[in-house]
Amino acid sequence: MDPVTRVIVVVAVVAVALVIAGLSRPLQSASHPPLTIPAGELPEGVVLFTSGDCDQCAAARAALKNAGIGFREVTHEIESNRFDQYGVQGVPLLAKLEADGSQTYLAAGVPTRRALRAVRD
Repeated sequence: MDPVTRVIVVVAVVAVALVIAGLSRPLQSASHPPLTIPAGELPEGVVLFTSGDCDQCAAARAALKNAGIGFREVTHEIESNRFDQYGVQGVPLLAKLEADGSQTYLAAGVPTRRALRAVRD
């Protein structure tokens, strides 16, 4: 095989490997704009924004419970004013809050293993 053909084959093999690696990774949680939470309105720690008619919310709740992570749940049907005030655009939404209301972690969707590690630390 001539050198040009070898380079083409190597590039093709690397490209296929990258595609396979990309497809085999679990899907990342969707992004969400930062929330605006005044200091002291919610406790520092893990907060899960949910809705009663959301199947993914039930899965997110179960993932946190199964991982042994304590959390405060804010449910739309009970605290809809907080959703509007904070800028929650969808559920489930997982946040790790500081005392000042800032988020050190924020992701939409059912938490991945990576998300569970991030909020546990």
